Amino acid sequence: MRTPFQDKRAVDTSRLRAQVAEGFRFLWDRPFLRTCAFVYGLGNFAGPGLLFALVVIGESEGLSGGQIGLLTASFGAGLLLGSLASPLFRRAFSMRTILRMELWAWLGCAVFLVWPNVYVLTAAIFPVAVVIPVTNSVVDGYRVAMTPDRLLGRVESVRSTISLLIAPLGPLTAGVLLTYTSERTAIAVFAVFGLVLALWGTLSPSIRNAPTLEDLDALQTV
Repeated sequence: MRTPFQDKRAVDTSRLRAQVAEGFRFLWDRPFLRTCAFVYGLGNFAGPGLLFALVVIGESEGLSGGQIGLLTASFGAGLLLGSLASPLFRRAFSMRTILRMELWAWLGCAVFLVWPNVYVLTAAIFPVAVVIPVTNSVVDGYRVAMTPDRLLGRVESVRSTISLLIAPLGPLTAGVLLTYTSERTAIAVFAVFGLVLALWGTLSPSIRNAPTLEDLDALQTV
């Protein structure tokens, strides 16, 4: 912890707009970082939406508040499990495979269309929770490692804005669909959305030519 984590630099007196624009240009000019920001940022639409749907569907099936709480908590348990297992995934799979695992995992919710049960939905989205922190460990690690220190805050502010901008629309969309259509229709919309993301990520040249984990390790040791 005695290692200096920031470069020594002069105070930047440029306008905030110029600083944000510089961070956006850095992110946009790097296809891999740009694609990940949008593809996985859009994934933040599906996650909150499916969890909201899980709560509503659980209530409609007569589950108590405690039971619904346990089901939603299982998603958090999956995130914790994925965080602990991340080194194992990184040793077993390439970065490209890890990136695609999360994208295709969203399609698991389609099982609900065949077997409409809240426990089935919970089990179907659990793998997503496991792979999310694994993906974050490689994508975030690579982005932070390759971003110059003076631009780190600017790039992260742009990336987080892109990633979180759509997140509130997930529960809103789920609520509207569950109110005016059926539970299956609501989950089908999220499944189709997940399919679009998975195809985008699979066909994207940026992800297909993703840097290797050896590249990430080399950057982190510099």
